[in-house]
Amino acid sequence: MNAKLLAVAAALAFAAPLAQAQDAAEVDAVVAAVKSANPNLRQLCQGGPDAIRKASTDAVMKLMGEGKIKGNPQQVGGAAGGKIGQECRG
Repeated sequence: MNAKLLAVAAALAFAAPLAQAQDAAEVDAVVAAVKSANPNLRQLCQGGPDAIRKASTDAVMKLMGEGKIKGNPQQVGGAAGGKIGQECRG
């Protein structure tokens, strides 16, 4: 395996556990905040990844301002966005 492929494989191997290592309560709080701010989840889903990313970012920023996010906000938001994306795909 060449060096680039090995580097990509290593990055992917470490990325999944990092996303899963986030505090589940923080991720769930972001998901709940996104759903609360977007009661029509189907419409949010139709906006695609960019709409989900923006909604997750907005929720993370709000929760950080309230002191409810202690972990890495990018990872928490990414994990929450991933959960919402999975719900969108059904």
